[in-house]
Amino acid sequence: MTAREPVVPEAEWGKFLRDTEEAIRRSAPREPSARERASGAGVDDVGVGDPAVGAPGVDDGAVDDAVGEVWCPDESPAAPAWRQLDPAARVRRLARFLGTLTLLLVLLTLFRHAQPGVPSP
Repeated sequence: MTAREPVVPEAEWGKFLRDTEEAIRRSAPREPSARERASGAGVDDVGVGDPAVGAPGVDDGAVDDAVGEVWCPDESPAAPAWRQLDPAARVRRLARFLGTLTLLLVLLTLFRHAQPGVPSP
């Protein structure tokens, strides 16, 4: 082994050798179809454990033989999504965004005029 080759533990090589395409498909997360999203079913409502979901002949409920580490989000988003806001909160968020944009444009204009050698419009 040369100094340039990375050291990979035997357990990682074992996981790599045992992986099969079918096992990877069973353990991969599934995004709902457009029809499922339009009906209001969220990602949590559809997916693993639903026998009507996935490729035919493949049992999507087989979480026990997942390949690698199963991903789970560590924390929820800091702010609610736009669609979850009531109208007043949407107005506040939009006003905050437009105020920040306006402030940025004013500062940019002031600094542009403050630089010597830059012609003003």
